[in-house]
Amino acid sequence: MKSTITLILLFLTFQGIKAQDFRFGKVSKEEVMEKEHLKNPEANAAVLFREHKVSYKVSQHTGFTLVTEIHERIKIYNKDGFDWANKEIFYYQNGSEREQVMGVKGYTYNLKDGKLVEEKLKKDGIFDEEVNKYRLKTTLAMPDVKEGSVVEYQYTLESPFLISIDEVPLQYMIPINRLEAQVTIPEYLVFRKHFNLKSPLIFPIEETVKRSSYSVTSKTRTGARVMTTTMNTSKVDYKENVYSIKKNDIPALKDEAYVDYLKNYAAYLRWELQHTQFPNSIVENYTQTWESVTKSVYTDGGYDKELSRTGFFEKDVDALLAGVQLPEKKAAAIFDHVRKQVKWNEYFGFLPENGTREAYKNGEGNVGDVNLLLTAMLKYAGLNANPVLISTQDNGVPLFPTREGFNYVVAGLQLPGQFLLLDATDANAALGELPERARNWQGRLVTSAETSAWVDLMPKNKSESTSIMNLQFGDDFVIKGKLTDMYNGFYAKSFRENYSGVNTEKYVEILEKDKGNIAISDLKTENDKNIGQDIRQSFAFDLQDEVEVISDRVYFQPLFFEAMDENPFKAEERQYPISFNFPSKKEMTVNIMVPPGYEVETLPESLIVELNGGAGSFKYLVHQNGQFLRVNTVIDMSTAFYLSTDYQALKDFYGTIVDKQTEAIVLKKI
Repeated sequence: MKSTITLILLFLTFQGIKAQDFRFGKVSKEEVMEKEHLKNPEANAAVLFREHKVSYKVSQHTGFTLVTEIHERIKIYNKDGFDWANKEIFYYQNGSEREQVMGVKGYTYNLKDGKLVEEKLKKDGIFDEEVNKYRLKTTLAMPDVKEGSVVEYQYTLESPFLISIDEVPLQYMIPINRLEAQVTIPEYLVFRKHFNLKSPLIFPIEETVKRSSYSVTSKTRTGARVMTTTMNTSKVDYKENVYSIKKNDIPALKDEAYVDYLKNYAAYLRWELQHTQFPNSIVENYTQTWESVTKSVYTDGGYDKELSRTGFFEKDVDALLAGVQLPEKKAAAIFDHVRKQVKWNEYFGFLPENGTREAYKNGEGNVGDVNLLLTAMLKYAGLNANPVLISTQDNGVPLFPTREGFNYVVAGLQLPGQFLLLDATDANAALGELPERARNWQGRLVTSAETSAWVDLMPKNKSESTSIMNLQFGDDFVIKGKLTDMYNGFYAKSFRENYSGVNTEKYVEILEKDKGNIAISDLKTENDKNIGQDIRQSFAFDLQDEVEVISDRVYFQPLFFEAMDENPFKAEERQYPISFNFPSKKEMTVNIMVPPGYEVETLPESLIVELNGGAGSFKYLVHQNGQFLRVNTVIDMSTAFYLSTDYQALKDFYGTIVDKQTEAIVLKKI
């Protein structure tokens, strides 16, 4: 019976898709009336239809132009889906050449008094912006959006950059009911296609060949005394390779706990140019190796010049390092100097925007300016420093050798016994700490125009959080205590990022949140302004209503608000790897004085659990010495990254932590 119902539902779904009219402007009343997504009721919005067409048009005067046509129809189910009614279109310019957004049309559809009405996207809902000297953005803000609206828009992007086909997105953060993608490439350009190997989704692609042509008109002049002009038109035939994808019911990217960057796991199609051969021209090979990319960056990108320019900062660095001998001390001094002298202008880029000299003079620059200046100063100081090319998390992972795969650069510093990555755009980073945006798989260390190598960007050293809580029982079993926390590494960095600039009163409110009926006093924080040093924080507190008294027995969880009381891993299965951001050790020690007139009746048993042969461990140790109790718990994660195949083991591991940290101690009245 169950299988019969499933077949009927699938049949009805298929019939609905078959009958639906996806032509622009043909939105149906049924689409607007839909209350929730059929297969994903929790979705805030859904793409009812997405069409992505790429082709090349040809003109005798301008030659080939790369054309991308987009048509999307999106259903908004509730207020949390309103963001999907705004479309951001990013495109590029380089010197006098620029891409152009054309043919923008859009409508919002609603039901009013039972009738389908449409609201047109007008010019005041279209916003153009120059993000930086290379990147432009047009935003479409759809009008009259309500819960239940359907928005539909289309536009065309024309580009003179023939060899750079944009990525074709195949998956969103919301479900896609119907996707049609087609990429048509003339035989003169030979591309290799790449799917995202991190995505579990499979997209069959149909490859066909069609014949096309274009006309060429030429002038011929004849005659000696009387000149005659003849117009001749000839037709040029050529082949086009067509790649098509048609797919229904593409699931949304599933947001899961501890994912490094969710969109890295989205399905997409990328294009790598292999070679070109236009009529009457020789073959031009574009296939690259990482070595050729390195050489291009080092020479054409200007790394060789920027790293050798030192005259404008030599006196400053000489004065800065006077009397400093240790390499790590030199590096720290230069690192701090660059951060103070050159402000990051919030623009990415692995190439300098203004040049290191201008950035140093004006006190501002993009990522390339700041970190190439840092690298140049480190080199001048006699340190083994070189640039490291990076693709930030939101830029994805380079799948094939190309300069365009990178959008960021940091300094790589080889010291005796350790290799450090430095980013002077990050105000809260210590030596060897990258901001989260830059910790994305691997970077390319560029040591010269001829040599480069991959380096791991993920942290290796363990960051530690250590807490000591001393407790005693007051009147009516109010808990009176003192908590001391110590943070180093990325724990300290995170603390500074989250609470820098927060006044004491506001910070106490933050501390008291989600800790029950607590009153915090005598707050002290040390070293929070001293980048690279361990942070120490302490406060006293009174905690009420956390002890249960039944007859002559007292029940309480010894870790109180510090206990992990919920497993972050709840799903039955896991699609994506698990990322904890950095290796960590979190230790908590609780010292408890048993109140006079009571004795311990029940204590949790001590326990030591290991995860996957040493990938992590959990210790829960309980010790009693008369009226004094000590509970020590340690969660030690040796690595920051775990495969999806480790999921069940991690789920069980954290389940054990939750169970143990929420066990109660029972006291009995004597």
